[in-house]
Amino acid sequence: MNGAIEPPSAGSPQPVVPLEAPRRPARPWLRPLLRVAQVLLVAAIVYFLVAYLVRSWTSVKGYDWTLRPGWLALSAVAFLLFYFMQTVFWWLLLRGFGLRSPFPAAAATWVKSILARYIPGNVFMYLSRAWLCHAQGLPVDRVTAAMVYEQALGVCSALVTMAILFPFWEYRPGVTALSLIAIPVLMALLHPRMFAPLSAWVLRVLRRPPLDVTLGFGAVLVLLGCFVVSWFVAGTGAWLLARAVTGLTVGALPLVIVANALAYVVGMAAFIFPSGIGVREAVFTASLAKQLPGGVALAWALLLRVWVTVIELAFVGLVVAGEALLRRRNGTA
Repeated sequence: MNGAIEPPSAGSPQPVVPLEAPRRPARPWLRPLLRVAQVLLVAAIVYFLVAYLVRSWTSVKGYDWTLRPGWLALSAVAFLLFYFMQTVFWWLLLRGFGLRSPFPAAAATWVKSILARYIPGNVFMYLSRAWLCHAQGLPVDRVTAAMVYEQALGVCSALVTMAILFPFWEYRPGVTALSLIAIPVLMALLHPRMFAPLSAWVLRVLRRPPLDVTLGFGAVLVLLGCFVVSWFVAGTGAWLLARAVTGLTVGALPLVIVANALAYVVGMAAFIFPSGIGVREAVFTASLAKQLPGGVALAWALLLRVWVTVIELAFVGLVVAGEALLRRRNGTA
């Protein structure tokens, strides 16, 4: 397949033995209770962040803020490249599972679905993508497998990025050795013989059916490397924004890349918060405490949230408009 990741035998999808998910009694009261708890938790973390910002407002107001358009433009380019890379990775995952979707259609599906992650629960992003792919005639089971791998590769690559840069962040011989040892361990977890039962257990906890197929280890390693590169790109985009408005030095670049990857992992773990709202900002603030005053770091983290959202919406608009234009030219609109 042109453009696909296809190692001779290891790269092809491999069937796995399905495990039957245990049936659990229906609990109609649980969903409303979880929704209320979610709203309360989001409100609490937003309150504490706002309260911290108010207490630190003197340092925020007195900080020597800057605005350097050149660095700001480079930040926008870096984040646009990051989002473009994510669409390519999604297309490659589909092809890795033998799903023939034209790149413009796959990219449009990906960008439309990510808008749903701002809805509390995060599940709507996956449901919308599955529905959009089904409308293209793609089998839902293989699309689901591609989504599971996308999330697993995203988290593992973020952890690998943190492990690679940890010695540049805070060098401690023992901890540094453990961080480097974590890299082959994470790679081993993505091997089909490890990933199949592990993903089956996670999906069973989430009351979802297990995967019918797994991706070959060779293809997984190539994609893992690509995802790691994308975290370096995204972290650089975040640092460029900090450079543009706070004058943060280049020495803080590894720290910002690590903080960005860590914020993603923590945001994924705290899945009850839509798009990791509040949680990611708290991680950034704590990570940059040695580089910037606490209130300034929080203000920058909030600005980063707004900045990334604006770029994300712009990227979505560009991809959707481009895909619609191509369809119109091909007479398939």
